[in-house]
Amino acid sequence: LGSWRLLLSLLLLAAWKAGSGQLHYFVSEEAKHGTFVGRIAQDLGLELAELVPRLFRVASKTHGDLLEVNLQNGILFVNSRIDREELCGRSAECSIHLEVIVDRPLQVFHVDVEVKDINDNPPVFRVKD
Repeated sequence: LGSWRLLLSLLLLAAWKAGSGQLHYFVSEEAKHGTFVGRIAQDLGLELAELVPRLFRVASKTHGDLLEVNLQNGILFVNSRIDREELCGRSAECSIHLEVIVDRPLQVFHVDVEVKDINDNPPVFRVKD
């Protein structure tokens, strides 16, 4: 019984540590190049001086060029204009999923950047009043 409790405790600790690598940020659609998104290095507990030597990089399978990290200050920023409709269509939720990879030793963090709708489309009414 004691070994089962120990095993369960270790599994819960491992799951908590794996989940602690998850960050969530928000950005408005149509944000311009250079718009601040978050202090990603600080939020991940990384020192600025170790970003370059540890080969800090951000990867996204489909939207790699939309967001970038300044390696001198550890800030995640908008690299190119984000069009929510083009990115997610009519979906109610829209996020950019990033993988942050740091080598020596290898660490992988999951980051979600939720794209907020700025409601820039005029309303359309089917029936004239």
